[in-house]
Amino acid sequence: MSSPDALAPTNGPLRGEQQMICPSDVTTSTTNAARQALAAWTGQSLAAPQSWAPVPKELATVLAPVGSVFTLVARSAARQAVVAAARRELHLLRGVFGPGEAERLLSARLSRRLNQQRQSQVPIEDPTAWLIGRAMPRRGNCYDSRCDEGRRMDTESACPACEMLIADRRALRHSVAARLSSSLPLIRSGQAPRQDFELLVRQEYARQKALCAVRRVQSTEARAARDAAAAARLVHLKALEAERKAAPCLECGRQTEADVCGICTSWKAVELAAAECGDLARATWTTVLSPTSQEWTADQAADEVLAEAELAAGRGRREGVTEETAACMAKLSAELTAWERRRAALDTLAHEARAEAEAGAAFEAELRRAHLHASAGDAQHAARAAAEAARLRTAEHLVAAALAEGRARRQGALRQDEADPYRVGAARVRAEIHRTKMQAA
Repeated sequence: MSSPDALAPTNGPLRGEQQMICPSDVTTSTTNAARQALAAWTGQSLAAPQSWAPVPKELATVLAPVGSVFTLVARSAARQAVVAAARRELHLLRGVFGPGEAERLLSARLSRRLNQQRQSQVPIEDPTAWLIGRAMPRRGNCYDSRCDEGRRMDTESACPACEMLIADRRALRHSVAARLSSSLPLIRSGQAPRQDFELLVRQEYARQKALCAVRRVQSTEARAARDAAAAARLVHLKALEAERKAAPCLECGRQTEADVCGICTSWKAVELAAAECGDLARATWTTVLSPTSQEWTADQAADEVLAEAELAAGRGRREGVTEETAACMAKLSAELTAWERRRAALDTLAHEARAEAEAGAAFEAELRRAHLHASAGDAQHAARAAAEAARLRTAEHLVAAALAEGRARRQGALRQDEADPYRVGAARVRAEIHRTKMQAA
């Protein structure tokens, strides 16, 4: 019977033992295997393997037609340049067609350029340069930003601007041909020499180009002159505004940042409210009082408003408020009184003869439409509502007419008055005295 030692291999480890492998042997074998796989792949495809260049997620749909070309871009910086160019073109398209159409139009452009490159049977030697320089940019020979290769990107039709430029070039050539035919002897059945014709075309094009350059220079100079005039006018307006703010109040002579200070503005509003109350009183008693009595009633109503405003300002002064606040209190009191007088005038004029006539006419007109209502009661209710609405509209019209008449009367009186030089000089003196007191204090 043989022993266990005789059954074990003499050149291998025993059972339960591990063989020690040198790391250098593993590295060498892995490298050799990779080299063999690369050599086999190169031998089959006769080219180097493509590098992995992932497309950004937000540009996956846009760059999908040229994905095979984008994967050939090996360097990270080059891929970033292509992505930046795609985003730049998308920004331009969004500015023209909006965000909804920009991705579709750029994707269609890339697909069209790739098909053109394949039809030309010219290999793409530099994928980065081809994507940035040939595939993505818009090819437009006209001024229309919607044109690409002579066609509108939105409608896929021929570009009218390009057709116009082509027509201009044809007209230029026809005019040169007519001029050459009249100046040179014709040869070969009426055809002019080709060299002379092309020379004249170039000369005419150069002349028109020079004229366009002159017009551009003139346009630039005119635009610069307009900008300079606008800047000078702006400086002038700012100086006038500063002068206006530095000028004293036209009413009291106080130093203010406006033509009229806040105190004088509030008291002017009080005077306006008093005048409107007088106009309302005059319109209310037109059919009852004589003209003299109407004027007396209007003056009395205005004086009452002024008196109430003075009482409000006096209460504010006794409470220790500033003069500007007291004037604002007087303004609020006058406006409240004017609103109450306006409401009273509406109530009075709503029962005046003209308002009654309008209400009666509206009532009868609505009754003639009784067949449109469900019952006679509904027709009567609608007629009364129409009469009240007509009555209120008439009263509002009479109040607005009275206020407009009074406003026109006051404006006519102001236009007849001439500027008082003494008043203007006195205002300046008061402003100077006030400024001196403020500086001394």
